[in-house]
Formats: sequence, structure tokens, C-alpha cells
Amino acid sequence: MPIIEMKSRTALLGGTFNPVHMGHVHLFHEAYEAGRISNLIVIPAYISNFKRGSHPVSFSDRVKMLSLAVEDYRDIYPDDKLEITVSLFEGEKGGISYTSDTIREFFDSAEDNGKVNFIIGDDIIPTLGHWHDIEYLRSHARFLCFTRLGSVENESGAEVIFIKSSVYHASSSEVRAGDMTMLSPRVREYVYANKLYGTGK
Repeated sequence: MPIIEMKSRTALLGGTFNPVHMGHVHLFHEAYEAGRISNLIVIPAYISNFKRGSHPVSFSDRVKMLSLAVEDYRDIYPDDKLEITVSLFEGEKGGISYTSDTIREFFDSAEDNGKVNFIIGDDIIPTLGHWHDIEYLRSHARFLCFTRLGSVENESGAEVIFIKSSVYHASSSEVRAGDMTMLSPRVREYVYANKLYGTGK
């Protein structure tokens, strides 16, 4: 398993965040503690290439919830020295959100030893080789895969660094099904105040 160097590093984290939950908040912490990331750019998708048929709440609501989740993260992990930026890039671009477009946008500012660090989960590995514009990703992206299981077989041809980490059980689908206990405090308050995910019924 490659060694993560102790130095200033930037990483991107994309997703629908429909909604952001405590698992994501814990991942922020893991990115800092296990991944040695010092600057995290969180990029909500406008329309996810993998969830084109889904109907997330508005982009502006998801951005607001992410900003609130970052505030909660700072309360929960006050000793972390992680800088987090919520980027509006994919919302301002519009259309389908492709990781390759995002890597191109951030390459000059986020490049680390020739590639951009992009955080994924181990559930992504089996399909990674089929991602849009995979040849560009192979040469310009370094995927940081946070996993409890250690490395899994990677046949994508892309660079993947497996980072063993603890995992907080929470899922956006379970929140949408009604389990609001998986939300951080400020996000939960926002969801109820704005009657999202069926809370206004």
C-alpha cells in the first residue's frame, strides 16, 4: 500500500449530497487524519452522471446543507486543521457533472505531483474503468479510496491509493426514507425548517 506523505495536500470530493449526512462529516475527518489532506474542496454535482434519473432537492439547498455540515464538522472535530471549501463549479456549469471536467477545472490549482487527488469509496472501484473520459482520468487523477477492508482489486488502469479508515454508517437513501438521526445538527434543523425529504408532511 503506498505511503501517504506528511505534507500539505489538496483533495477534491464530489457527490450529489442529497443530503449530506454524518457519514460525510466523518469522511471530512478521515480525509484529514488518515489521508493527510490539509485542503478539501467539496463539489456537489448539478446532475450526477450516475444518478441521472434521480430527483435531488435543489442545488442551492444541497449547497446550503453542505455549508452547514462544514460548520457542524468544526464543532465535532475542533482539533482538525482541515480547510474546507464548498465549490459551486458544477452548479454554475450546469448539465451532467463529469469528474473529468471537474479535474480539468481544478488541475492548475489542486495538482499534487502531477495529478489531482480525488476521494472515492471502495464501492466505486469496480466501475472506475468505465467512467467518462477515463484516459484523461488515468493521466490526471489520483483516486484516494477510503476503505475499512484494505485494498480491493483495481482493474481500471487509474492510480488508486487505498487508505484504511474507520467508516461511519449513514446513507442519504436512509435519510430520504425518513431517518433524520443520520444528519448533523445544523443540517437536520435546515431540513425540518425547509420541509425537505418529507418532513413537512
